[in-house]
Amino acid sequence: MSAVIFDLDGTLIDATKDIHLCATRMLEAEGLPPLPEETVKSFVGNGLAQLINHCIAAQGLEPTRERHDRMYAEFHRHYETAVHNTTVYPGVFEALDRLKADGYRLALCTNKPETPARAVTAHLGLDRYFDAWAFGDGPYPRKPDAAAARHVIDQLPARRFLFVGDSAVDAGTARNAKLPFALYSEGFRKEPIEQLTHAAVFSDYADLPGIAAKFAPRPE
Repeated sequence: MSAVIFDLDGTLIDATKDIHLCATRMLEAEGLPPLPEETVKSFVGNGLAQLINHCIAAQGLEPTRERHDRMYAEFHRHYETAVHNTTVYPGVFEALDRLKADGYRLALCTNKPETPARAVTAHLGLDRYFDAWAFGDGPYPRKPDAAAARHVIDQLPARRFLFVGDSAVDAGTARNAKLPFALYSEGFRKEPIEQLTHAAVFSDYADLPGIAAKFAPRPE
């Protein structure tokens, strides 16, 4: 059996507006002005704690533990139900349906905390596709450490795997876990494509089943 492991934000969904809204509310609670949406978007990928660190730095604040913990709690309070402005990238449902029909197991490996990840995937109807999950607040290091990828691998009765993501964090995760990496080029990527190690790159989800068949072929 073969499996495809997906990142979430910037790969399957665009949660930019909801994440920006949570950051704005968090900053308002501190009596601070909002940051531009593109600025907050650039902070996504390394987990919520790092996003808070970047927000603190962008506001020129002293990065104390007390401030970080307070802002983290405020952000997370809104983040748990921040689903209404998030969209699924074009072609995702059709690609997931095709992969399932072709016999692939599917998994989610995200640095997003479990509660908001489950909330947004349930709201969008994505949760039904996944056979295994790894989250940013799980009992293992966050991506790009390979531990999160290994966590889902251990849950799947598969021998061949493909990792799908949109960023340097995901490319690093695949490399550390020794998995072929398919780069979705329309997500949150900051670096030029040629700087990221990848087995394949795609901008149209219609191409993903063929990529999976090439790099994680199903046993005959």
